Amino acid sequence: MMDTLKNFGIKNWILTLFALLLVTDLMVVLNIPYLRELTVFITLTIVPGLLIVHIMRLNKLEFLKKLVLSVGLSISIIIFSGLALNTLYPLILKPLSLIPLLVLYNIIILVLGAIAYKRNKDDFVLGKFLNIDINFDGKSTALMIAPLFFPVMAVIGTYLMNNFENNSVLILMLLLMPVYMIVLAAFRKQVSNSTYPVALWSIGLGILLMYGLTSSHIMGRDINSEYYCFFLTITNNHWNIMDFYNPYNACLSLNILPSVYQVLSGLDPEYVFKLYNAFIASVTPLILYIAANKYLNKRYAFFASLLFVFQIFFFNFLGAIRQEIAILFFFLAFMVILSTDFTKTQKKVLFLIFMFSLIVSHYSTAYVAFALTVPLLLLPLLRSLYHDRKMSYENFDIILVTLVFIGIWYLLYAHIQLSAGTQAVQTTIAASTGPSSGSSFATSKGDFVLGVLGIKLKSLPNTLSVIAHDLIFGTILIGLLEIVRRLRHYKEKLGTEFIIGVVISLLLLVMFIVLPYISLAYDPARLFFQVLIFLAPVFIIGCMAMAKFIHRPKWDIAIILFLLISLFSCASYLQYHFTGMPYSATYDSNGTVRGEVFVNGSELSGVTWLQNNRIDGLPIYGDMRETSRFGLANFREANLNTSFFQWNQTVPSQSGYIYMGSLNVNKNEVLQIYDDIQITDMTIYEYILQGKDVIYNSGGSQIWT
Repeated sequence: MMDTLKNFGIKNWILTLFALLLVTDLMVVLNIPYLRELTVFITLTIVPGLLIVHIMRLNKLEFLKKLVLSVGLSISIIIFSGLALNTLYPLILKPLSLIPLLVLYNIIILVLGAIAYKRNKDDFVLGKFLNIDINFDGKSTALMIAPLFFPVMAVIGTYLMNNFENNSVLILMLLLMPVYMIVLAAFRKQVSNSTYPVALWSIGLGILLMYGLTSSHIMGRDINSEYYCFFLTITNNHWNIMDFYNPYNACLSLNILPSVYQVLSGLDPEYVFKLYNAFIASVTPLILYIAANKYLNKRYAFFASLLFVFQIFFFNFLGAIRQEIAILFFFLAFMVILSTDFTKTQKKVLFLIFMFSLIVSHYSTAYVAFALTVPLLLLPLLRSLYHDRKMSYENFDIILVTLVFIGIWYLLYAHIQLSAGTQAVQTTIAASTGPSSGSSFATSKGDFVLGVLGIKLKSLPNTLSVIAHDLIFGTILIGLLEIVRRLRHYKEKLGTEFIIGVVISLLLLVMFIVLPYISLAYDPARLFFQVLIFLAPVFIIGCMAMAKFIHRPKWDIAIILFLLISLFSCASYLQYHFTGMPYSATYDSNGTVRGEVFVNGSELSGVTWLQNNRIDGLPIYGDMRETSRFGLANFREANLNTSFFQWNQTVPSQSGYIYMGSLNVNKNEVLQIYDDIQITDMTIYEYILQGKDVIYNSGGSQIWT
């Protein structure tokens, strides 16, 4: 086998990739079930980026770094080539239809393959390119194979939960994950280096599939508007910002990217979000692992990456597709800028590609990225001014090109995003500096600060969650203090750029306490999630510092495990489950969150019936969970009043329709959303239905008038 790989040159390798392309084309043309979806995803997600890696002569990088670069570059190519094809409208009336897309990506892969062959024809050997670190001398193969069962358990568990409300497999999976972490720590001498990235990917994918495959429909709040952007694009086979003039529709991660995948693969549109995006998102923790591995050994880098995976936002990652794709590019951009494995030219090219991709994927994530990027790029200038008293223009080309791209993007396509961002900034300033911000704002500010400090407690599970999160924050602060205390040591180990990134990240988080209104425009949990590329290694440093402080340096792993498992139990809502307060959307049939986000097909049937049979202009009343049902059914012109049960308790005589979903019909409950989700008994609202008649009943939804 190894002899074959050693003799496998660039010509044979490129021909192999072309053969994969041909097989993919056949699967698409012949519409072979399952194989079409599989081959399209693999080919589109890996091959174009892999050829770029060859073209840039990055063949000697470690295999894992080449893999994540291939995925990131492939997705960039899909986005920008799809956008270029889209601009051919109306020359091509349906530019994002099957034939134009199939021709486009065949041309792209063939051209890239030809260039890659020319660039590598003298010194490429596949055996050296596939430099996978697999060394099991005296190591356990079982420890690497075991976590691969987590994604399998997620698939089986969600099937049982969706069809039989049997959560045993999902609960078992969630309990085995921390057990597996403890086993890895206890038998560290038996763990090969290749086990850590496999384990990280498997745990992350298991969590993502648990959420993604729950229900036959997408789940969440933001994702319904995201899906609408996607729906419009695949319906028209063309993206037009004016079809839905909204900041979401200017995110190419929501329209161009999923449309290319869906049209070529033929996969059910919702499962593009639920399944394809789960596999794409599972790559992101590996990028953090690579970045952290520069400063920590592989074992500590693994645990640092789990801090990212065990965030609530990661558990719900598939409910915010635009940010999922944007954070992938954000992590890749900073992995590149902090790495020493690239030449200056390679670093600049890769950084610009990922920054451009980030900008067109999600505006808010791009704002944070820019706040972190500019100081790092200006560092050579500041050093030159301080040491040599002269100007250095080392990174000015990157800044200038990025600003030009931003200007072109916002001018031609995304002016609505700029307007939304400007409005958010103006509102924040007005709310924070006005003569009186108002009692409600002051109260919300106080509540936010108390929540951060762990004082605003609602219940025992909530108290446990607050304590766990505050311990994480405290550990990161201890890590920062340790860096400051031993600045000379850590400046040499971490580098000035990384330390500056840590400081800026913490300053941004502090802003959410000083200016809490910002949290209404951008969730602080999302900000913390994003800046973990810098803060996750600091968390490990904090754990090491605490172990040394108590004169037990070998206890650092025990501290790490305690904190991570505590965080995991909170992000998975296990602390609610085992204290008798069902909360989870994925494994609790009576979970509070499940009551909001779990969508039944019968509910969508009711919305569709109402859309087709209503009298235009009449209001539609329902509780707050129904917004997602109407959004998912693309009934966006509905005159929907979701505060019916909250405020309008005396309007039974008004004309209009009352829409009830499965929670109302089958469980006789009403859901309202204040600062948290509240589910109450519907009995107190029964008088509203007096004198009303049921005009539609699907068993899971009803319509009254």
